[in-house]
Amino acid sequence: MVQKVIKYGNSMAVVLPKEATTSAGIEVGSLVVTSVEGGRVIVQPVDVVPKLLPEDEKFVDSLYAKRRDVFDALAE
Repeated sequence: MVQKVIKYGNSMAVVLPKEATTSAGIEVGSLVVTSVEGGRVIVQPVDVVPKLLPEDEKFVDSLYAKRRDVFDALAE
């Protein structure tokens, strides 16, 4: 399918066909990463898994240790 590149603010944009987004698992609100390989622009969905900073991980571990009985009760 031939598409026209349009101006979008200071950038450019292309409308992605529904068949392409459905096939790639992209929906409204999805996060994507773009790259260029061999002169082709690649758009891929990204799964974002938040990671704790080491100092935050220590805090969470200490909180869990202090309140383990509460967490165990909530898990029941």
